[in-house]
Amino acid sequence: MIYKTLGSVLVLAATSLSLLSLNWRSEIAFSEHSEETLLLADMQSMTVEDALSRLDGPRYAHHLDKADPEKVQWGKELIFEGRAKRNGKRGKLVSIHFVCTDCHNLVKETEHPADKDPAHRLKYAVSKQIQFLPGSTLWGIYDRNHWYNDDYVKKYGDLITNARDSLANAVQVCSKYCSSGRFLEDWELDAIMHYFKDQQLHLSDLPLSKDQLMALAKSDQLGKTEKTALRKSIESSFERAFPATFLETMPRDQRKYGEGGDAQKGEQLYELSCLYCHENGRVTYLNLSKDQLSARMFWKNITTYNDLSLYQIIRHGTYAKTGRKQYMPHFTKEKMSDQQIEDLVAYIKKLAKK
Repeated sequence: MIYKTLGSVLVLAATSLSLLSLNWRSEIAFSEHSEETLLLADMQSMTVEDALSRLDGPRYAHHLDKADPEKVQWGKELIFEGRAKRNGKRGKLVSIHFVCTDCHNLVKETEHPADKDPAHRLKYAVSKQIQFLPGSTLWGIYDRNHWYNDDYVKKYGDLITNARDSLANAVQVCSKYCSSGRFLEDWELDAIMHYFKDQQLHLSDLPLSKDQLMALAKSDQLGKTEKTALRKSIESSFERAFPATFLETMPRDQRKYGEGGDAQKGEQLYELSCLYCHENGRVTYLNLSKDQLSARMFWKNITTYNDLSLYQIIRHGTYAKTGRKQYMPHFTKEKMSDQQIEDLVAYIKKLAKK
């Protein structure tokens, strides 16, 4: 009897020790998991600039330590309304013709921030109900390092020499020339820079893997080569310099006049791009709607090379001139493909012949 009791005690003791050991291991595992979760959250909340700097990348040329809330508000007003209220007084309009949001979205335009495919951009625009515009989005502009890239020199020449590598100078070029307006005053430019700072990207905005984030968290253990590789992988996850390829008007013998085009996608383009500026003459003198009259006007000119030909106007736009400072920016290859032009023509053809 004594032996049986002693045996039971030993079994209970062994079981208790086993349970204690299991609980101890579980607590360690939970602790490690919690620590990793907190570490990942900490990394995701880090700004992209801080992350690149942590990997021995240089601070941005336009770096600001922090955004001033009052200046951020002024900057927001300038971008959305074209002027800001400061010290109780409304400033003068930067341009009487355009505001920034006429040509630029302020949000991400594709599911993956480095994706430049215009077909993917349209699909994303439809899903999020955002505009399909000729200008690059201002989302992430603080984290870019080049502006007015590639073929923009054909349009602006020496005007952009000092704007390609300077965000402040790029903003001034857009303010004066792209918007047919004026140069910003120092306080206005400073306000816009603070707004961009406030909107800068964080690692949570990028499609980074857990491994990338954990490697960044332990960056002090990485060698120079490993740091460089990780930095480049982060930089490649979003667009730091939007390419710009200017295309000539499609020759008549290459035009399909909508044959094989997707009229449904064309309608999406018409709604999210054309009508954004032209419906009810919102930005321009040319008033358009989803009626047969507008479509017939375009279809009548479809074989020409004038400003009412979609093949012409999309690739060349128009230029500001005396008496008509409003103009239409053109779409580069990256902003609208030739196939999308055919899709748009297919829709116009269908609408014109209803």
